[in-house]
Amino acid sequence: MHAQNIPRPQLAFKDTVDNSPNTPFVWKIRNKAHARVPLDYGLPSAKVAESPLGHHLHSLGIARPGSTPPSGATTPRGAKRTVDMSNVFDAMSAAEAGSLASLPHPYEYEISHYETPEWMLALSEPQKPVDWDNTPFQYVDTPEQLHAMMEHLHTAREVAIDLEHHDYRSYQGFTCLIQISTRSTDFVVDALALRAELSVLNEVTADPAVIKVFHGAESDIVWLQRDFGVYVVGLFDTYHASKVLNMQHHSLAHLLLTYSAFHADKKYQLADWRIRPIPQEMLAYARADTHFLLYVFDRMRSELLDRGERLKGVDMTDPDSEHFGMLAGIDLVESATQPLNVVMQRSQQTALKKHVKEGYDAEHGMGTGGWAKLAKKWRHPFTPTQLSVFRALHEWRDSCAREEDESVRYVLPNHMLFNISDSMPADTAGLFRVCHRTPPPVRLYALDIVRLIARARTRAEARMDEFRELVKDVESESVEPVHVRFDEEVVDVPDVLTSELIKSVDNIVAPTSSLFGTRVTSNAESQAAVRAREIRANLVLTVAVPIRVETKPTEPEFTPVPAKTPLEPKSMMVLSESHAPSVPSLPAHKKTKTSDVLDLSKIVLSEAETSDAPEPTTKKSRKRTRVAKPEASPSVEAFEYDDTKRDAIGESTIDVNQPKKVRHKKQKKSFDPYKTSDSKFDKRPTRSRVNTKSGNRTLSYKK
Repeated sequence: MHAQNIPRPQLAFKDTVDNSPNTPFVWKIRNKAHARVPLDYGLPSAKVAESPLGHHLHSLGIARPGSTPPSGATTPRGAKRTVDMSNVFDAMSAAEAGSLASLPHPYEYEISHYETPEWMLALSEPQKPVDWDNTPFQYVDTPEQLHAMMEHLHTAREVAIDLEHHDYRSYQGFTCLIQISTRSTDFVVDALALRAELSVLNEVTADPAVIKVFHGAESDIVWLQRDFGVYVVGLFDTYHASKVLNMQHHSLAHLLLTYSAFHADKKYQLADWRIRPIPQEMLAYARADTHFLLYVFDRMRSELLDRGERLKGVDMTDPDSEHFGMLAGIDLVESATQPLNVVMQRSQQTALKKHVKEGYDAEHGMGTGGWAKLAKKWRHPFTPTQLSVFRALHEWRDSCAREEDESVRYVLPNHMLFNISDSMPADTAGLFRVCHRTPPPVRLYALDIVRLIARARTRAEARMDEFRELVKDVESESVEPVHVRFDEEVVDVPDVLTSELIKSVDNIVAPTSSLFGTRVTSNAESQAAVRAREIRANLVLTVAVPIRVETKPTEPEFTPVPAKTPLEPKSMMVLSESHAPSVPSLPAHKKTKTSDVLDLSKIVLSEAETSDAPEPTTKKSRKRTRVAKPEASPSVEAFEYDDTKRDAIGESTIDVNQPKKVRHKKQKKSFDPYKTSDSKFDKRPTRSRVNTKSGNRTLSYKK
């Protein structure tokens, strides 16, 4: 369900939506509930007041010269730490001020040092949910109703939370509904009407004594930070529990069907949640996401503790074990609470996620929304000119979406972006022909888009012309290869085998030996040093390489052959110049005349020689001929066989030396596309057509 002509909710937001690609995301909270360290804990202490980030913080009323060091004492639970907002934030450094560096997580210390409550580690009976019709339901859209809901949430030990989000008519998106359920009541909060007041939820979500149950909370955690400044401490994600329990499916619909026997209808999953008033069917869908979630949490927690108790000390990596595959991500179960602790650790890592704004890299196209990633994903072939138009349109689409606070899918869908880049229309009429169901931003800025395409084409063609000129200049220059002869190159090679080195080695050897007697060498340079110097002098490698070697094809040289030399041609073959036959030359003492020299190209064989030459054999394809069988005549006499005729018949019919019949292989006939064996058609087609895209030929025959 999508609404038509709905007023844009972000126009009524009290906080300004910041979509600029040059400023980072700044915290929305001004005080920290259930804080164990100050709000400015972990921030750098460098002051960059004149940096772009410093000016951005100053425009928001935030400036901070230094950081308060963390205190060792912790605050009692439920207490708030209020920080002087004149000293809240600090920029990173002057070098990093222009980048989209994000501030640290304000509850990073509390989440990293979270301890699971004792009651969660004890096995208990799951508490079944109250019947759907008997469960109180309240739609919260006023500050008074929000205050009453908070008083009820303070009495709960665990709450289930889910969000409904919209991102088609907004660049970053915004949260439309927040569903919260306790053991006795279901709440649906209108996040559009109470956007500025929902930071009060930190009194419950940041309380480590209250378990917050989500399913697939990675996106929900980021949306709560971005829109309301709400952070979660003590998260239990049923998605991670389904992973550890190694369930077949991990969706919320599967968990509701498995544990609660409730079939969730997901037809409103992609609905437009900006609709006000919300239809009852959509409210029932949103309420069902959290109504059964606490019972699912009880069942999964009991199952994790039960498996930890039964599989204590079992090696889960043994494939021959009967318990193989009962727990995922755990090699050895060391304690009964280990599976539950693994789920809680993974859930806290999800709670540490923080919102970071996306920048835009127009030069290289990197990042989640960059043009390089989109082109690689679609694998669309581009010419250099088309690629230049594609990059220009992609950059325009991003800047227009940021300025108008619309999604890039609404401004210009991807398939239209590629179609425009391919066709490169020169006027608005051509642009509208390419874009079927033209989006409103494209129709509004059609003239600007056409001018942008023209500029991108001109710029790309100019670059291509420069490249062609550069190629011509490089090809016109004849670069001669330069070579330095090895013997001409002077290299200062240190003399390794010097006399000083050998003398130092000689001094290590004892001057006398009990076996060979006194050493013969004197204190002068040893014979080994002289010999090493001579060997080194002979190890000089000199290789002469010419600067350029040109090879030209040489004509084959034939030795003159006398006329009286008999030639015995056996087979005439056409040979290449490189395989020319070698002709025997005459002896040196025998003189030859000019008339005696024969030209091999004009040799003509005589009739006697040609008659002796074997005739070339050609294979003849045998044609099968049908022979009519003779009709049986009643006047034919019967043949009488006796012993006297046996020898005569054998001699006349049997020939021992008769050669065996040789079967010749059937020659393959060349395929003729115009020849057909069907008698219904003529031998030649009446029409021949060629598909320009596929290259296939279609032949038409006349019957």
